[in-house]
Amino acid sequence: MNIAMIMSGGVGRRFGAPIPKQYTKLKGRPVIDYVIETCKKSKKTDKILIVIDKQCMKYSEMLSDPDLDFAPNGKERLDSVKNGFDYIKSHYDCAKVVILDAVAPFVYPELIDDYFDKLGEYDAVITAQKITGALGNVNFDPLDREQYYMTQSPEGFLFDEIYSVLDTHFPSQELAWQLPRETKKYLNFDFKNNLKLTYDFELQYAEYYMDYLKSRNLGTSARFIDKTRFITEGLRYFLLRLRPEETEAWLDRVAEEYNRLSEKWGLGSFIPSQSSRYGLVLFTKSDKYGDCVVKFIPEFVGRYQTEVESYRELSKGYMCELYDTDDRAGALLLKRISPAKYADFNDNIRLTEFFDNVDRTIRPVKALENPARFLDYYADLKQKLADLDAAPFCRREIGENLEHAIDLYDQYFSDVPLYLCHGDLHSYNILLDEDRYEAVDPIGVRAPRELEFVRFIRNDILNIRSFGMRERLDLLLSYFSRWAGRKSLLLFLYIDTVYVTYNCTFEHPTDEQTRYNLKLINVIRRQIEQNMME
Repeated sequence: MNIAMIMSGGVGRRFGAPIPKQYTKLKGRPVIDYVIETCKKSKKTDKILIVIDKQCMKYSEMLSDPDLDFAPNGKERLDSVKNGFDYIKSHYDCAKVVILDAVAPFVYPELIDDYFDKLGEYDAVITAQKITGALGNVNFDPLDREQYYMTQSPEGFLFDEIYSVLDTHFPSQELAWQLPRETKKYLNFDFKNNLKLTYDFELQYAEYYMDYLKSRNLGTSARFIDKTRFITEGLRYFLLRLRPEETEAWLDRVAEEYNRLSEKWGLGSFIPSQSSRYGLVLFTKSDKYGDCVVKFIPEFVGRYQTEVESYRELSKGYMCELYDTDDRAGALLLKRISPAKYADFNDNIRLTEFFDNVDRTIRPVKALENPARFLDYYADLKQKLADLDAAPFCRREIGENLEHAIDLYDQYFSDVPLYLCHGDLHSYNILLDEDRYEAVDPIGVRAPRELEFVRFIRNDILNIRSFGMRERLDLLLSYFSRWAGRKSLLLFLYIDTVYVTYNCTFEHPTDEQTRYNLKLINVIRRQIEQNMME
């Protein structure tokens, strides 16, 4: 059983009000009401216990709720905790307890649920705040503030463990310190707006923040998520490096929008993917859909609407399931693929089944109602040549190959039928879901069908460096020729490798990867020339 225990026995001497501060009005409601309401909304809370001076129950109508239980407060906080714990021990079979303060109104339901979940792995979960100012002591000893933190409520415990060691004479109110050192403790530094009312002027701060939440269409107990939680290695490597101001502003909006989406889709806590570069991928859980992924795409990247349309138009036979979208946030809610291992050429049977599905269900562009929604591959290839001066390095080599690639496209692909392609089916976008592969991150491209196969070939050769490029190329061409002619695959592999090598100059801070791509381009080009001579 999970118990939420609200501490409401304090008298608030520093607050300076005629009644205890937890019963003063905040936006017309007693402060404690916000905490009780949050506990009621928590999906993981089985029972709410309030530790209280019963003389104060008249100050809030919510305290008359028959579903609430009460224990008497004590002289000091630890005495009150002991009274609450004794009540729990005698009335419930409690496994986990989360302790909250009645004077901290900005706690939110998902936080309580997250603490109960974390108690499946940890013995204690502690709300903590970094010390942002200088840290000193009365002896003027030098101290490293990074070694210290401030503790706050809520705090969660495995009940039997904390109950067995509770000492009301302990010199600190921090309960986790009473646990043995070897117990596993989780410090949560992510609850940033945990305002605890200590002084009367802090009511004005709380009212201001509630107005702020209302202006953003968020609930009064909405979480504030520090945008630094969204700064992944992929974003730092790519978008924050190339477009820092736009990306910072976008991350501010994401931090606000996640609150709204968490209510819309019933989302809990999340773990960011560190690898995504063109957006933000968060692994989370939805009350409605279960394990899922939320993907945010910045508007300045220009891929959101096309990706949404691609998920809707491409075959469900090989695509990851799209649950929902949110245009305001530029967010997609997707099924979470598990175990999500990248596609492996050695996993031949499942990989063949996957590309059989791609080949069988690929749709001609002429069958689309509005093909202009999707990227025109050939037009984009020519635009790269027009924009060659923007490439950070290797312009001469890339320009020469772009000209040759356009000539080959004109000669061999200008009259072939075009298809709606996923456009990026390399191994990192083909993930194992139980016993089958599914595709993610579609670009949505109008192109010859060979595009659906050549990106796997190219990435495999670039990533498997233990093979010689020529030998690996022959192996992969032989395998993929069951879905497209070997000659057309080789030609389009050259064209597309030139295409992505132009992109590569922007995606990497040095020319190392670009030059490695150029090395592969030369291998493919020599193979084409050799085939032409035969």
